[in-house]
Amino acid sequence: MEVPEMAKIIAINRKYFTLILSALLVCLIGIAGVTLWKTAQVSANGPVPEVKMLGVAVEPGSFTQDLTYGTVTIKSSQVINANKFDLIATVQNTTSGKMANIPVELEVSLVGDNAQKVSKIGTLPSLDPGATARVAFRDIKALGDAAGKSATAGQHKITLRIKPNAEGGITQATEASFFFNVDSTVKAPNAAK
Repeated sequence: MEVPEMAKIIAINRKYFTLILSALLVCLIGIAGVTLWKTAQVSANGPVPEVKMLGVAVEPGSFTQDLTYGTVTIKSSQVINANKFDLIATVQNTTSGKMANIPVELEVSLVGDNAQKVSKIGTLPSLDPGATARVAFRDIKALGDAAGKSATAGQHKITLRIKPNAEGGITQATEASFFFNVDSTVKAPNAAK
């Protein structure tokens, strides 16, 4: 009579298994760290735009607040509680040459509705090397209002574009965007006091 073949049992020593897994994990973390470091170095050493956008201000002032609409909460939303506002952008010439006739375009759009869009174009007459200037866009009408009821009806996107103008000394296009929420029912934090 033949004896049936027994299953082979392989015993793994937990100590060695743990050491091998730990070494593999350390290698993977090291590779990921080097990859992230290289990515950060590339973006830090990226080209500086010819016209750099330093900041944007809104009048009447915007403020940051958590907004709740039914069961939806929008954390740290940038809020404007007016249906008309002014937008002032601060830009800087980062080159060593003087620039002239710098075209600046403002586009305001309602998030989720591509048909709702407003564009305004302004021009900076000149900008010396290293100098800063402000570009103001006045009486911009809000395209929607959350009115304390809708999480989407008041969401806007503002895009500022510096367009190239070879004759004026600008060869690069620069663009910056940010989002804000228009809600006429929200009171500014300092107004509640």
